Amino acid sequence: MADDSAAFNKALEVSANEGRIIIVPGCTYAIARPISWVSASNVGHVWGLECQGAHLISRLMKAESVLSLTAHHTVRYFRLAGGLTITGSGADGNGIHFLCPGNKANLYNLTIEGLSVERVGGHGLVCEGNVFESVITNSFFQDCKRNGATFANAKGGICSAIQIIGCYFNQNGEYGLGTVNLDGPYGGPTDVRVFGGYCRDNRNYGFYYNNGTGSGAVEQVGFENNCRALKPGDPNGAHIYGQSAMQLRNCTGYNQGGGATYLLRGWFNGLTVLEGCSQEAGGAMEQTGKSRLVQVNGNDKGHVLVSRSHGGIDVVDGTACTWSAVNSAGSSPRGALDIRGSVSSA
Repeated sequence: MADDSAAFNKALEVSANEGRIIIVPGCTYAIARPISWVSASNVGHVWGLECQGAHLISRLMKAESVLSLTAHHTVRYFRLAGGLTITGSGADGNGIHFLCPGNKANLYNLTIEGLSVERVGGHGLVCEGNVFESVITNSFFQDCKRNGATFANAKGGICSAIQIIGCYFNQNGEYGLGTVNLDGPYGGPTDVRVFGGYCRDNRNYGFYYNNGTGSGAVEQVGFENNCRALKPGDPNGAHIYGQSAMQLRNCTGYNQGGGATYLLRGWFNGLTVLEGCSQEAGGAMEQTGKSRLVQVNGNDKGHVLVSRSHGGIDVVDGTACTWSAVNSAGSSPRGALDIRGSVSSA
């Protein structure tokens, strides 16, 4: 069996040591051993791969990541561009894994552009630990057995300040995108910001924010038929699940055959805002009559504000979380929402 992994390992070593962008011709490469780079010292210059449409075919069979970068020092300015495609074996691990354990090292200023990861046995992309101030653009994560992309606080490191622009998360075995804390059940990144793109047909939630979006937001993202593991109308189903506080702007949800009853549900203990958002339904979902924009739940510090939006509001029985709707349309426990005024739980 052919194996081109050694050439990629060498390319990453030379690139990091010499501060060069290595050109990867647009060929198909067999990867039978993991491509792995581990820092030996600080890297403070631009380095990485310009891929010219290269295609990596994974032959890995032991749940190992196809490509991984691990920083035990301060590592900056890694660039992966030019349209790299990774096709997994299904028995491998993650497509790409960026890892910076602990809080004494830093992996940041990553630029990922034009990446496609499909059919890997783990997550399409993982940023784990002290990985921050990075951008991912025009990329596709689909048909992965776990999440399309995962951003995790882990091993004492904080993942933060991630910008995701014009990316797509489709048909993954768990979430399309997840933000989590691998050091415990609560917490996780709060500023993984998503601008544009689409998220559809994932088995579970489209986006999962274990610690909310904080001051960041999900903007101009379309969601369709997520929560495929649930039936239409299930009260546990949504395109987006978020805890603490969420910010959504100009996002659209549509559900026909999946279980995403809501555009957003979660448990809120701060201000959650949906501005210019909508939730629509067709087919089996429409027939249930249960499709709504948001499900309100949380403690007495939580408040859900719906503005210039369409799709209606549900409230979990017994919740202390309050809500209000301004210039919005749809049903609510207080009657029809008013597109020319305000309706609230007060």
